[in-house]
Amino acid sequence: MVMSIGPYHYDPLSSMEQQKKATLHEVLQVEDGQKPAVLKSLLCAVSSVEKEAREHYLDRAHDMSSEEFVQMLLLDGGYILAKFVLPHCCAGAGSPAESPRWSHSTGSAPAASQTGSAMHDMELVRDIFYLLDNQIPFCVLKKIHKVLHGDSSMPSSVVADTLFTNVRRLLQHFGYSIRNDTLVDPWHLHHLLYMHFQPHNDGSISSSVAQVHSGRKSKAITYRWHAATYYHAAGVIFRKRHLDHGASEKWWCWFIDGGARSILDVRFDGLTLRIPSLLVDNNTYTVLRNLMMLEQHNPDKLGSHVTAYCIFLSQIAGTASDVALLVRMGIIVHLMPNDIDVANMLASLCSGITIDLDEPKHNYLHNARKDLERMSKKRTTRCMALLRRNPMLMAAIYAVAVGLACLLLLAIYTLKSYYRNGGDA
Repeated sequence: MVMSIGPYHYDPLSSMEQQKKATLHEVLQVEDGQKPAVLKSLLCAVSSVEKEAREHYLDRAHDMSSEEFVQMLLLDGGYILAKFVLPHCCAGAGSPAESPRWSHSTGSAPAASQTGSAMHDMELVRDIFYLLDNQIPFCVLKKIHKVLHGDSSMPSSVVADTLFTNVRRLLQHFGYSIRNDTLVDPWHLHHLLYMHFQPHNDGSISSSVAQVHSGRKSKAITYRWHAATYYHAAGVIFRKRHLDHGASEKWWCWFIDGGARSILDVRFDGLTLRIPSLLVDNNTYTVLRNLMMLEQHNPDKLGSHVTAYCIFLSQIAGTASDVALLVRMGIIVHLMPNDIDVANMLASLCSGITIDLDEPKHNYLHNARKDLERMSKKRTTRCMALLRRNPMLMAAIYAVAVGLACLLLLAIYTLKSYYRNGGDA
């Protein structure tokens, strides 16, 4: 069952709402007689940002009255703070130094305790961080926290800092990203997640966000990457790119290439396509699909980096043989029953997604694809690939070359001997 957060899954009669009310009362940390006054202050604080909060929903949550909307924001915001913020920043509610433990299993996760961080509960993390339609605006979280702990010595940015730390650790653990910088204030938790998925040191980043859909309608085109097996047969070398903060520029970078900050940092140079490793599990589709939908809803502000990456991934790894190749190279690590399941999931990842990816400002991988296509069609590249895959053929060609050289030398010495003998006669 999905933990309902936000107006799109709101059900005032569900048991979840009772759980949220109990959680909110637990975090008030005042005497019972003072709780009504604190609750009134919380309702007033949330009401002050109601208009701003509605702007974060496509339909402005028009089906909910002001009273329902504010109450929903308070309960959901209080629940998120209790599970993911207060245990890390408030005395007696957990230790901020403790790192949560995650499991790749998507079965029944251990229930989050009322006083400890819920970052180890992958089902709850999935529902609150990964789902775009299950969000609460960040301004609401800050207002609630200010009422609850505004008199303390904690900085005003404690909510954003705590959640950012939790998200960063989560994404580092699963190998999605190691970015530790934020460029803008997050809109909600899913946007905070999205901020970690940006190509590193890409010159088109700033221009792509500013120019996407800039007044003209995008022309529909047919845009496809070839399959990984096609590129491999054409002589392209696949290498796993490691996530780290220092680019590998030494002689061993051909074998171990670092410098990537997230899974989006795909690079093609020479004959080598370097791709960060991707862990594929039951949550991968949910994570990437929802990040793409966030871009689709906000093209002017966010651009299309994740969408470009997902199209790249779904097209080069769309069959079981492609997945098997990438698994051998360490580029895909999956926990699925077989390669076919991975291929089917990745092939359906971009279903219904429309974007002009042949326009460089929309697609940060445009130049990489263009260079890759040009290189894979060269005859010399294909010939070298054929030789690499057939060592016996290479040995035979080498033997023939040596034989021809010997014959040439024999002919030269025969002629020299002939003319020398003719001269003596």
